[in-house]
Amino acid sequence: MSRPGRWKDAFNMHRAERRASILLVIAIVAAAAWVTWEQWLRPLPSGTVHFATVPMGAWEQEHRSGERRSGPRPERTPTLFPFDPNGLPLEQWTALGLSERQAAAIHAYERAGGRFRSKADVGRMRVVDPELFAQWRPYIQLPDSVSGGGRSERMAERDAWKEDRPDRNVRVGPALVELNAADSAALVAVPGIGPAFARGMIKYRDKLGGYRSLDQLAEVYVLRDKSEALARLRERLVLDTLLVRRLPVNTVTVEELAAHPYGGWKVAKALVAYRKQHGPFRTVGDIRGCALVTDSVFRKLAPYLTAP
Repeated sequence: MSRPGRWKDAFNMHRAERRASILLVIAIVAAAAWVTWEQWLRPLPSGTVHFATVPMGAWEQEHRSGERRSGPRPERTPTLFPFDPNGLPLEQWTALGLSERQAAAIHAYERAGGRFRSKADVGRMRVVDPELFAQWRPYIQLPDSVSGGGRSERMAERDAWKEDRPDRNVRVGPALVELNAADSAALVAVPGIGPAFARGMIKYRDKLGGYRSLDQLAEVYVLRDKSEALARLRERLVLDTLLVRRLPVNTVTVEELAAHPYGGWKVAKALVAYRKQHGPFRTVGDIRGCALVTDSVFRKLAPYLTAP
């Protein structure tokens, strides 16, 4: 067959095929025309600058200034006030200058069993900026640091006595544990203290602000009426009373004082009302002027209060 014949057979289509081919060609041409219009011929809206017309240096400058405008907002000035970081509400952390996410991270640390024993512990938190911590430091109601890992002077003297003993083969008793700084792991390691005892002792310590006497262990719910267990604990625990947190008697609120085991709502309301009526207390002993502060209440509560 000749070449012209083969080309004729290739285009030999019936009516429906010719109609479909024509429609396909029209669609292709229309698509090409639309792309050409959108890419090259369509006029730009007013106020729009084509990227190609902007010098690279100017674009970079505008891009960076946009980043500054859309970047994180500068931190607000913190509101400073005396605070104990343990159990501090979220809104007070944010008032101190943290973001809600940073404050939530501190709450997560506490829910996992973490506790702040000194100002230095607060500064070690990754979410706390060093400059912000420097502003907080005078207001944190904790000791600057727990010297000797929280050991008391009695423990230090005992260690020195062990080092000076000429007879190194004599077996000495287990190391004493400082109760006001010990966490649950340290307490459970003491013979005679299980997880339930440790939780109860720490929970009551937090309410008190710290133990001033080992006799207060008898007030812990899980240790009541367990005289033999208490006797064994007195041989294995010591106290550093410098770690006890005190409430400022001239600024303490009714709620704060009522939450203390030795306060209660009646005493707290009466004491704050007395302060409002007679003015600030000059000494802690002046709270005796309140009718509900009996000798028994004063003996228990006074060591947990401070006055100018």
